Formats: sequence, structure tokens, C-alpha cells
Amino acid sequence: MAGTDQGGPSSEHGVTRRSFIRTAAGGAIVGAVGLPLLLDACGGTAAPASSAAPASSAAVKASASVAAQASSAAASAAPSAAASTGGTVVAGINPVNAKALPTYFAPKLLAQPDYNAHDPRVTLGYNHYPKNPQKSWQGPPPGTGSTVTAFVANYYPPPTPYVSNPTWHAVNKAMNSDFQMNMVAGADYRLKLGTLMAGNDLPDLMHIFFGIGAAANLPDFFKAKCQDLTPYLSGDNIKNYPNLAAIPTYAWNNSDCAIDGQLFQWPIHRYLPGLSYFFKNTDIWDAKIGKNVVPKDAADLKKIMLQLNDPKGGQWAIGNVGTFPFSFGMPGFAMMFGAPNNWGLDASGQFVKDIETPEYKAAVAYAADLWKSGVMWPDDPSTKDSRTNFVAKKFAMSVEGFGNSWNDFWLRGLTQANPPSHFDIIMPFAADAKTKLQGYITGGYISTNVMKKASPDRVRELLRIVDWLAPPFGSQEDMLLSYGLTPADYTVDSNGDPQLTASGKNRSQYVPWQYISAHPYVEYYPGIPNYAGHLFPIEKALVDPKITVADASLGYYAPSAYSGTGVPALLSFFDGITQIILGHKSISTYGSLLSDWQNKTGNQQKKEYNAAIQKAKK
Repeated sequence: MAGTDQGGPSSEHGVTRRSFIRTAAGGAIVGAVGLPLLLDACGGTAAPASSAAPASSAAVKASASVAAQASSAAASAAPSAAASTGGTVVAGINPVNAKALPTYFAPKLLAQPDYNAHDPRVTLGYNHYPKNPQKSWQGPPPGTGSTVTAFVANYYPPPTPYVSNPTWHAVNKAMNSDFQMNMVAGADYRLKLGTLMAGNDLPDLMHIFFGIGAAANLPDFFKAKCQDLTPYLSGDNIKNYPNLAAIPTYAWNNSDCAIDGQLFQWPIHRYLPGLSYFFKNTDIWDAKIGKNVVPKDAADLKKIMLQLNDPKGGQWAIGNVGTFPFSFGMPGFAMMFGAPNNWGLDASGQFVKDIETPEYKAAVAYAADLWKSGVMWPDDPSTKDSRTNFVAKKFAMSVEGFGNSWNDFWLRGLTQANPPSHFDIIMPFAADAKTKLQGYITGGYISTNVMKKASPDRVRELLRIVDWLAPPFGSQEDMLLSYGLTPADYTVDSNGDPQLTASGKNRSQYVPWQYISAHPYVEYYPGIPNYAGHLFPIEKALVDPKITVADASLGYYAPSAYSGTGVPALLSFFDGITQIILGHKSISTYGSLLSDWQNKTGNQQKKEYNAAIQKAKK
């Protein structure tokens, strides 16, 4: 499946760069400390896309302004270099790991997409699920009839147990494998992973949701107890596993699949646009500001917010969750003011954290001014669910993520609001004429998986199974893994789109196959008409090399970022930022907050990242 993270339209908050610990400790802003896994797959507990009620196509017609901007910007992109290298232009490849990374080979599609940029930085788009899916796997089943065990998180409610789940049995039969999973609740994941690492009785496959920061000393664990996949997957060796070969290079590199020149993990791919875009309720925006109006700069944005603001009517200009990582919309303000995307490099090639820059400080001051001006939703500091109120038109704008975050309030607005609410993205703009227009991008993944050490024959069997679990979108295998058995789990409508039955998602989509292995992400969402057609030109524009800014730390590792002080120090900094935005402290206290973070963890992190990049240059 695609477009909903195989199960929830609100999944992942568009995230994908680093998972939470990398986020909180020194990575991109995409998650939150200690919350259930990815905030119920990062965004809510909505049902899978295929069970969503259809909506009026008129309700989601593409904005002419957005489409025009997107098409214009995308026309200037240069996809050829990215296509030939698997999209590696979005972030530098760590030279230490370059030879360990797989060669990228474009996917062998059985069903041609409706939208294809021929560029792995841009996901394929399908208006409908391909009719009459064809079998993609050639030859005998991947398994040998053996038992395969996996440790994985429950991103959604627990599925129908294996013993009473005919769909799971059908998948196992197709694989010729007795595939069993130890599924743990998201809230318990990190603790259970740590316990697993400390023991010697490892499952065959282990899901690493939080990335390299999921637990302390993961690189050491990989080297000591996990299979080095370099001989099997590096370079052209990946040809033996063509479905895995279709995963773009940037996803392998940015998720730290390779450590010190050895390949240990394989990634679960996601789109590149991130969690830092301004979105608007077009019903309110068009009526008060005008259709197709885009802010010229930060001053114009404030002017627009003052026009949108209507506290007496119970409606404010902008809203969000006040706590980290959303922090009143700080990712959007920081991007607008030209701050680095989490980590950047200064003129001398040394690492610098976003919060260390004058641009980020200016963004904080801007947010504080907005709060003082009364245009921010007053419940920002206390809410844990701003999105429901965004749908309910409590505020007209919010900083959200591309893709699955957008899906959430887009679909909720169409199916839950009365009257329906409609939303669209505001394409990136700079704070002023002197600031370079930029758009943050993610690492292009959400999670990874590893394999315990095994004999060569066993490794090849497990890799065949992992490859089988990543079939091309629109194939028979993809239909089975994503939707299950028909008619028990789904039926097919006149357009060819699967429609889940009442028990279908429990028997099929709640079984987390897609987090063990999956084909490259695809934009497909049958619950929202013209979904792929609307997103495609926008996504192309957002990954235009002329504006994209990647996290400079992707592909490198700083142990202190995940230490006992790394996370608390960053959270303490953002607690102070909250006080500044709310006017309880002056912007003059920013320097002391920053120094505290630097002394506790920041300087050490920079030292480690700088050492890693210097090592890579040798």
C-alpha cells in the first residue's frame, strides 16, 4: 500500500528523517519523547486508507496557484543525475560507507503509474489501484519451509492472531515459511528492544523503528550480533534481490544502514518533503485573503495572519501543539528564516546546530511576536491534539508535514467536519529578500531492520523473504500483503480500488509486514479523489535541488546525541523557548539557554560529528 503508511492516513507526520531519539537528541523534528510509537504511527489512530469513505471530487480540486507554482519550480529541477544514482543528490554519501551501499536499480513495474518523474526523489503516483494485478515473483517461493521469527512494533491495534488469521496463513503459504512475529506495543518498544539486545536469543529479523538512536550503542550491537550484509547487498550484489534494489540510495545512506563500511540494515522508504510547511484552510483563506495568494515574506505573513484572526468569533490565524517537537510551529518559522535543517555546515565545513544560528533565534523572536499579537490559538501551550481543532476551523493555518500528516487533516476535513473543511499547502517562501528560499527535506525513510548472524544459506533465504515482502506496487503479492484475501478481507470497486471489509484491516493491514520490508513509497489514496494528481507537482517542486536543504548529519553518527544527557538537554532548551514565545522570558535569555545546551551535550555532539566527517575525508 501507499499514501497512508499502509494503514493510517495520519501516519508519521511526514517524517521521516530521523525517528524520535535522533529527533530529540540531535536529529530532525519528527516525533516526541516517550510517546507511543510515532504517535500511533505519528499522527493518530485513523483507519487504513482503503476503508475511508469516498469524498466529493469537487472538494479536493487542486489549487491553480499551488499547481502552477509546483510545476514551474519542478520544471527547473534536474532529475537525470538523481535518477542515475538513486537520488543521492539530496544528501552527501559518507565515503566510509559508499562501497557498502547497494547500487540503485529502478523498479520493474508491472503497472505503469499515472505520475512518474523518472526521478527516485519523487514518489510514483497512482489514481487507482491497478486492475488485474499480475504476479511479480518468478521462480519457487522464497522460503524453504523453515520457521522465521521477527521482532516488530505494533503501529496500529494488534492484528487478528496468527492462529485464527487465515490471511496470515495465506502469506506464509505463499512464502513457504512459518513466519512468526513478536509484536510489541509502541510505548514498550524501546524497553523491549533494549532487553532483546542484552540477551542472546535473538529473532531472525529485528525492526529498528527509532533508527540508530533507538537504543544506546546500537552500532556496537550490530557489529557484535547482527549479520554483515555487505557481501550480499553492496554494489551490484543487490541484483539478486531486485525489490530491495529499487529502494533509492539516499534511504540506505541517510538511515545509517551502513556503519564503518559495513552494511547491517535495510530501510523502509518514505517521501523526502518533511514536517515544516505552512498549510491553510482554503475555505477561510480564500474568503478572507483571496484565492491563490501566497505570502511575500515574514512581514506579509504576519499581515495575513492579522486579517485571518477572529478571536471574538472563536477563530485564530494559526495553531499547533506548543510542546516539542512542534513548538508552536517552529519548524516552519525556522525554515522560512533560513536556519539549517537540524544540522548544517558552516563556511569552514564544521557542523553547526540549527539552534546555534542567528536565523533560528530570529525565528523564535518572530514566533514570540505572533503570540504577543494574539494571532496564535490560545490553547497551543496545553493541547496535545491541535489537528482536530485545525479541522474544526479553530485556526486557519498550521505547520504540518507533507504526505501522511496532510492526509490526516485532509481526509478528516472531508469526512468528519460539518460542513466539510478543505486544506492545501502554502509553497515555501523566505522571510525577506536577503534570505535564500529553502525547503527542508527528510532522509527519505522511516525505519530500518536488521538480521541476526546466520550461515550464508540462511542469510540468503532470509533476504529472499525480505525481498518477497517488498513486491512492486500493484502486483498480486502487494495486493495480498496490503489487503489480504478477497472477499473476506476486501472487495474491489469499479475503479479497481480495494475496499476493506469490517474485519479486513485486522486480518491484513494490522499485520506489520510493511515495517519489515516494503517497496518504495507510492502516492496512492483511494479515499481522497485526485490525491496523487494533486500531490505530484507539489512534491516535484519541494524536492527541487534549488531549494532543498538536507540535514548535514545524515549518514554520520554522534554517540552523545543518544546519551543520557542528549535528549534531556534538548528538551530543556525547548522548554526555555516556550517561555520566550509565551512572553514569560525575554529573547535576551536565548543565549543562556543555548550555552546550557552546548555545555551539556551540544559541543560534544559537534566534536563527534566533526570527527566523523574528518574520518570520512581521509
